Amino acid sequence: MVKRWIAGLLAVVTAASVTLAAEPESAVGPLMKLFQSGRLPPERQEAVVEMICNRGNAEDLRIVFDRALDPDKFPLELRVKVFRWLGDAVRTRKTIPRGDLSGLGAIIAGGGDARLREAAIRLASRCKDQGIAPALRTIVSDPSYAFDLRRVALEGLIAIGDDASRQFLEQLASSSAEMKLRIPAAAGLVQFDSGKAAVQGALVLHDAQPNDDLSELIGAFLDRKSGAEKLAEQLSRVRLTKDTAKRCLRYIYSVGRSDESLTTVLGAAAGIQADAPPPTPQEVAEVVNDVVAKGDAARGEAVFRRKDVSCMKCHSISRAGGQIGPELSAVGGASPVDYIVNSILNPNLAVKEQYVTRVFVTADGNVLTGIVIDRDEVRVRFRDASGQEISLAVADIDEEQEGKSLMPQGLTRFLTRDELLDLARFVSELGKPGPYAVQQARTVQRWRVMRSPPSELVEQVPHLDHIRQHVLDAPASAWEPVYAKVAGELPLDEVVANLIPGSLTSVANAKGAATATGVAAGSTAASGGDLPAPILLLQGEIDASAAGPIEMVVETASEFQVWFDAELLPSQPRVRIEAMKGRHKLTFRIRPAAMRERGLRVEFLIPADSAANLTVVGGM
Repeated sequence: MVKRWIAGLLAVVTAASVTLAAEPESAVGPLMKLFQSGRLPPERQEAVVEMICNRGNAEDLRIVFDRALDPDKFPLELRVKVFRWLGDAVRTRKTIPRGDLSGLGAIIAGGGDARLREAAIRLASRCKDQGIAPALRTIVSDPSYAFDLRRVALEGLIAIGDDASRQFLEQLASSSAEMKLRIPAAAGLVQFDSGKAAVQGALVLHDAQPNDDLSELIGAFLDRKSGAEKLAEQLSRVRLTKDTAKRCLRYIYSVGRSDESLTTVLGAAAGIQADAPPPTPQEVAEVVNDVVAKGDAARGEAVFRRKDVSCMKCHSISRAGGQIGPELSAVGGASPVDYIVNSILNPNLAVKEQYVTRVFVTADGNVLTGIVIDRDEVRVRFRDASGQEISLAVADIDEEQEGKSLMPQGLTRFLTRDELLDLARFVSELGKPGPYAVQQARTVQRWRVMRSPPSELVEQVPHLDHIRQHVLDAPASAWEPVYAKVAGELPLDEVVANLIPGSLTSVANAKGAATATGVAAGSTAASGGDLPAPILLLQGEIDASAAGPIEMVVETASEFQVWFDAELLPSQPRVRIEAMKGRHKLTFRIRPAAMRERGLRVEFLIPADSAANLTVVGGM
């Protein structure tokens, strides 16, 4: 009913926009009259406000903005959405709410909901409001603020880009003891002075530790015209560890880039030939023969799942994983081994049309690469190699050209020959009868693990308010995707290892890392004394298109509690659930068992007497 009503509104708006000669000041005049009349039904308010933000002029946006400032006019959820929608209008339509925006300052400086403060910071930053810059510098400098908020404030300073903020970024990049702030500060400098940024970036890479994520820094130089060359020049003057150089190269290849000057310097530091030529047909044939004779699919699945190889960042299997490359569930049943080997070793040989990339150079010198989702006369939406969806205003595009495959050509150079053979064998088995056949069961394949669960969730079984506050209302940034194997089992030891480096080799190291990451180590260790028992918060989702009873089957040797939305379910292997129509969150609080080979497998069944219909949510 609401959808039909919205469609009618769109028709009215379209008709109004055709006759703009009479009302040139607004393309959403009828909606604004309805919005301001006081007669708008509450259940339709959000749809109308969103359309005004998407299509309104500066005065229309001002009216919506003023209401969003007042907690008595809009509910909290809508206030957050309005600030985000207004930010999108600034980015894609270059339309800023008319007049003074200083009201955002009180929200930013005050306490209250973190999502509202973050949305206010992003909106003010996109409007280049220099008045909030001092408050943002205070937030970034004060470790008593939540790190996510400090990070958003840092991004705001980069977007505003006034002289004082640039000096602050340079100081932070050169002297901060917090590498997790020093890295994005150096990356932000690239926007203003890639030469100075290269000096600071080279020093950051020189000081980098094994657990530091360097992708943002390297990505900033790759995404700036001549940035890779300037960083390469500075890197030739510092000494990098082999591991740091390899990690930088892995990232470069994982985003489909191979900038010669930078890969040459990094290759020399890593002790490898960074840009070797693609294999000859004879070399491919030799690999194919060895894949069939020596390749091991089970070991290959482990290679495929490794973070440093990045396969799951681009590809999905059984509906879980990246969305920028082909879904691979059936690829082995449809493709010969030589095609698979060629695709891995030489991905630019034959790129299917829907995976051809576009390279955009913006007017301010940024270089963006991705696969176009859709475009119109106002903006282009595309997905980059990390899976992030980006909306770029057409007016900001200075150059556009066809790019190469996003599948990394050089990444396999970091694999041993046996690992390459195993990887190719695994991919060649996908879709064939046997353990890697196309998955038919409704298993949860795409999970999310909470990076730093608060103490309320790990010290004891949380009560309902904590589940609502810290789990169901947690921002997307609180979670990291993890994926089950083809057969549906999520390896819990692998999840722990990714969250707590070294956890599989040292209890002491794991407990120390647990303190640093917020993952709570348990009081006992697993058998053998080499695996702690942390508390993990895992979340999957299902989408019920028709309501009715469903059954959840849980296979694990681990101690767990499970919630269906906010309802605590019995911790049993088989549970019957009354599922209403719509999307539902499934949250496990689980302590991995001592038996490493046991993970977590969750399957949903529909009883014979049920009218329910559901799908398990996949993707990234």
